[in-house]
Amino acid sequence: MYQNEEEPVIIGEIIAKEIQGIHLTEAEQGLLQYWLSLSDKNQDVYRRCKNTDEQRQAYENFSGIDSKRAFARLTEKVFPYPVVEKVPVLIRSRPYLIAASLLLLIGVCSYIFFMRTGEPTTIGAPITALDYAPAGNKATITLSDGRLFELDESQQEIYIDENGVNYHDGEVVAHTKAVASVKIATPRGGTYQVTLPDGTRVKLNADSEINYPVTFSKDKREVSLKGEAYFEVTKKTDLPFIVVTDDQILTVLGTHFNVNAYAADYPIKTTLTEGKVRVQVLANRTETVLDPGQQAVLEGGKISKKYVDVLQELAWLHGKFNFDGKSLREVMREVSRWYNVEVVYKGTVPDIEFFGGTFRTSKLSTILTLLESNDLSYQLTADNKLVISAVSQAKK
Repeated sequence: MYQNEEEPVIIGEIIAKEIQGIHLTEAEQGLLQYWLSLSDKNQDVYRRCKNTDEQRQAYENFSGIDSKRAFARLTEKVFPYPVVEKVPVLIRSRPYLIAASLLLLIGVCSYIFFMRTGEPTTIGAPITALDYAPAGNKATITLSDGRLFELDESQQEIYIDENGVNYHDGEVVAHTKAVASVKIATPRGGTYQVTLPDGTRVKLNADSEINYPVTFSKDKREVSLKGEAYFEVTKKTDLPFIVVTDDQILTVLGTHFNVNAYAADYPIKTTLTEGKVRVQVLANRTETVLDPGQQAVLEGGKISKKYVDVLQELAWLHGKFNFDGKSLREVMREVSRWYNVEVVYKGTVPDIEFFGGTFRTSKLSTILTLLESNDLSYQLTADNKLVISAVSQAKK
């Protein structure tokens, strides 16, 4: 399940940018490192893609491609915003490297991987004619005065200051001078990024919401959260940043951490990647302090902490599903939120434990191939339902 028809394209885009000397975002670097860590074969693919001899050979094999049109498609996809940096001299002087970068986007990685290793290049047809796309950039903003705005799906982040809410390109979403608070909410099948007035960045997972005051108080920066979000908090030593959920309070000064606090999903997990976080249980005021790499687990009113594999725990930030050690129902809760489908269990379904993962950009049918390999049957309906049953029951 690690290899699917979309993997070479997604990873290819990242490697193409790296070859061209373009700075990779934190998420892109994380996804590339995650992919490289999965197998020695992936590392070999990476080395081949970066090898100039391989690039030259790829250029010769695919020299018939219209590079101008391919470059236009690459630019449109890889650079959603105008690029002001100068094109590196290295690229201008090596046309075959540009071509190899373009080919990475349209399949050269899969060409190198499959053709050179002798593995088949067949890409399976969709298992079912009915399919659902993964989550996209979807969110709404609700102001305390009652105004509601649906955010542009072609954008992926909003920036908030004392005057209002804006997109990356400066387009104004809403003015907030006469507003006390703002709620940003993602639906099932939606995700969005937010930069708060103090510079703190928040990435909301599907079916999540954050509430914040337009003006923070003089002694703290407090927001409330439902669902899951990753925070990159701007450090202000005299102004702690506080995240309140239904069951706990998190207090930090400047740090990076993830909170998974979906109402119906216990336990609640807080994972720290940088700095320190104090986690306090609302019910009994017990608390613990996390160091980087640790996770606080709140379940049944009791809190504990442990060291975890941060890349696995925060796979969603890097565009991956991580199913290691998760039960069928845990996996399906994630799938349900990401693809906006209602999961229905028919009859007695075994509580299978899963391992591995896949890209979150995959269509739902790709995820569901995992079910068929575990003696499970599924049926997708036109009203966003996913019916799961044991193969023996499905045949009845």
